Amino acid sequence: MIIRRATPDDALDVLIWRNDPLTRAMSRTQDEVEQEAHLAWFSRALDDAASTLLIGEVGGEKIGMVRFDHGAATEVSININPLCRGRGLGHELLSEALTWATGDLLAVIKDENLTSRRLFERAGFELQETTDGLGRYLRRA
Repeated sequence: MIIRRATPDDALDVLIWRNDPLTRAMSRTQDEVEQEAHLAWFSRALDDAASTLLIGEVGGEKIGMVRFDHGAATEVSININPLCRGRGLGHELLSEALTWATGDLLAVIKDENLTSRRLFERAGFELQETTDGLGRYLRRA
């Protein structure tokens, strides 16, 4: 697996993954994202020092994205290309991406998102609290 920084060429792939019905159902914001708004956000995120967008590839196929929003604790989120789900690639993608991060890491995951909960727990994140259907998972530096 190759992990690399996202580029503007990845924007439309990430939009397709973001608007996938299962992805939306497991996201805190479930509305479909319009292309123009997404492209503006993606461009800002690429230029923002407080954000890191990484793309994972296997054999030249984009398999997903890991996003870091840097702060007191860096928030981590992951989105697997819907065409690549069920191949067991999420753990490797997350593990490889975590080598790019430092400090305490936070993941906020819907209680019903069992796949992500297991994925982050396997990567060393521990549930700290659950509020309003969202679990806050922390991995200390």
